[in-house]
Amino acid sequence: MENKFKANREFISRSIWSDWRERLKDSEINGLRQRLEVMDREVLIDWLQWYNPKGNYTDRKCMDNGVKPLCKSKAVEYTYREILRNHTKKLYNNFSNGSIQLMFNN
Repeated sequence: MENKFKANREFISRSIWSDWRERLKDSEINGLRQRLEVMDREVLIDWLQWYNPKGNYTDRKCMDNGVKPLCKSKAVEYTYREILRNHTKKLYNNFSNGSIQLMFNN
């Protein structure tokens, strides 16, 4: 008899890095805009909605709030900006944590 719960547990225990949205968020900056321009508009909007659930990215949310739906170029621009912001925040946190640790080591 097959154990259905074991199969589900393996699915749940997968690394968070297996999610394409996490990989995109932490992807390398070099060539990022070109990679984003190749993606479909719907994929970019899906990523933006996942990254910022309160934003007006989906067509339905835009219509409900009286905003024009995002075109692909705006979706690429917003996605690129959010990923850059994420990298900047990560670099700042790494730098600030390192200097605090240096102060305590002395």
